[in-house]
Amino acid sequence: MMHRLSASPDPLRSIATAAAVWALVGPAVAAVIAAFRVFVWVIASFSEMVATAAVLGAVQGLWLYLAGRPSDSKYGVHRWLGSVSGALLGLLGFPPVFSRVNGVVADRLTVAVFLLAAIFGGIAAGLTCTGVVTRLLGSRTSTLGRSVVVGCLLVLPLAGLDYHLYWPETADRLPVPRVSQQAITNFSAGNARGSAWTGCYQYLGRYSRGSGVVGNEGGLLKMTQTDGALNVQDIDAHPFQGTVDHNSHFRFGGERTTGQDTLRVLWDGNFDGNALLFTRRLTVLRGSNVMNTTQLTGTAQRISCDH
Repeated sequence: MMHRLSASPDPLRSIATAAAVWALVGPAVAAVIAAFRVFVWVIASFSEMVATAAVLGAVQGLWLYLAGRPSDSKYGVHRWLGSVSGALLGLLGFPPVFSRVNGVVADRLTVAVFLLAAIFGGIAAGLTCTGVVTRLLGSRTSTLGRSVVVGCLLVLPLAGLDYHLYWPETADRLPVPRVSQQAITNFSAGNARGSAWTGCYQYLGRYSRGSGVVGNEGGLLKMTQTDGALNVQDIDAHPFQGTVDHNSHFRFGGERTTGQDTLRVLWDGNFDGNALLFTRRLTVLRGSNVMNTTQLTGTAQRISCDH
């Protein structure tokens, strides 16, 4: 018994070893892949990549220590599990890194490349980590079922923390979905009744980083509600048609031409007492080419229309 215990490493040793392996392998592989798309972004974010990889490695090190060493006959299965767990942990490393990087307007291809970099960096680090740490585990044996259970107990809280701390800023940096022509035409009337939301609303919103625009924008909306139908004008008297439901959810939008550009605007949100919460997406087209799509999120307060 004493011999078996002495052959097992201290958990801190397993954690530290795995953290070091991940910090060396994961960012290097991810940087090579991501550099094909945005080289400067990789340089600016390398410190975040290393710090995040070390945390993920520590989690995998604890995972391997608690699960134990696989038997020789099942070592190949556990190496496969190491690559899968590495890919999963690498994917969890995407939001902490991506959310803290400034100066990058991420289109869909950029996001796809960075996701691939995170996944393959995690696979490389996970495989290397499995090979290194399992050599430290001595005669402690493991089963595949134990590895899966331990992994779930460790990864699920990590995923929850990842989502809570980093997902809002990550989503703010993602490309804004385009406004299609179908989305702003042929609004069917909602099931609201009355004209409670008729009035003027002064709004203020902040642009998402995925818009490629930094800052705030304010303005005025004048709404006329007729049961489930909305007629809206902005401060420049541009007309919009829309709909509102009994649960106070609204959508309205329109399309107009300005010079060579066509602007599609879609407002979406909810009324709340004398205020409304909104998200506005604006897609600019020149001919058939989409120039940009911005997203403005904010609130509006009802004011007197005599203002």
